[in-house]
Amino acid sequence: MKKLFLLFALVGCYNANSQTLEEKIAAKACSCLQKSKEINEEIYRNCLTNSMSEVVLNDKDAKVREGISTVEGIKSLLQKSDATIGKTCPDLVPKASENKSDIYYSDSKNKEAQNAYQTAKGFMRNKNYKSAIENFQIALKQDPNFVLALDDMAVCYRQLEDYDNAVKYYKKSLDIYPEGEFALMNIGVAYTLKSDFNSAVSYYEKLIHYQPDNAEGYFGAGKSYFALNNDEKALNDIFIAHRIYTADKSDYTKDTEIIMSAIYQKMVKENKEDIFKKIAAENNIAIE
Repeated sequence: MKKLFLLFALVGCYNANSQTLEEKIAAKACSCLQKSKEINEEIYRNCLTNSMSEVVLNDKDAKVREGISTVEGIKSLLQKSDATIGKTCPDLVPKASENKSDIYYSDSKNKEAQNAYQTAKGFMRNKNYKSAIENFQIALKQDPNFVLALDDMAVCYRQLEDYDNAVKYYKKSLDIYPEGEFALMNIGVAYTLKSDFNSAVSYYEKLIHYQPDNAEGYFGAGKSYFALNNDEKALNDIFIAHRIYTADKSDYTKDTEIIMSAIYQKMVKENKEDIFKKIAAENNIAIE
């Protein structure tokens, strides 16, 4: 399903007498980067994650599972591989840029747009969503690329149960900022409310791609797959979300436990309890 998911179950230890995993990954990633005429953050990230998956899949060591069976293990290998790439082919590493989130989730530089936005937020706080929408529209006329206004406009439409317009404005936001966490997360919710679970999954998958450490992508995808009766994919994602929530000591672990229980009961009825236990073991989830 996702390249990074493979790392959960497969990445592991290495032979001290040969290249380390991160060295193997760095070599492949550098080769991948050399093929690109122009290197940006997305190309770099794809070369890194694709190389990690390839190295893991081709590793014949039976102990390869042991090294990385946790979110922390995945993060560690990502960081080590990233650092090793920086040493192996430093000229091919894109220069650090300003945090995109800070750029796009910021106030408008257009004074009139910002004033209209603040007025809209006031109406929004008072749950006067129609008036809020009118003022967000004024803001967007002054600054069409105002991501915060687009996202909040979509929220207002969602509150009014106008899911089509909610999706429309989340998409406008994503046209400007494709990695936008807020829009990716909430367009998935909007599609879920429309019972369009296939579309919901596609956006949750994008969130996972851009933010592999964010439990929300896995949680949303897992719920959507469950609604689509794809229990095995649902279980994989819910287990990953559960692991991340547990590591973060989040109260959302209660929600993942409820869904895990529902999937378990369904799979038991379908004589798939062994598959449930197998997927749980692959994710280091203890079944009592």
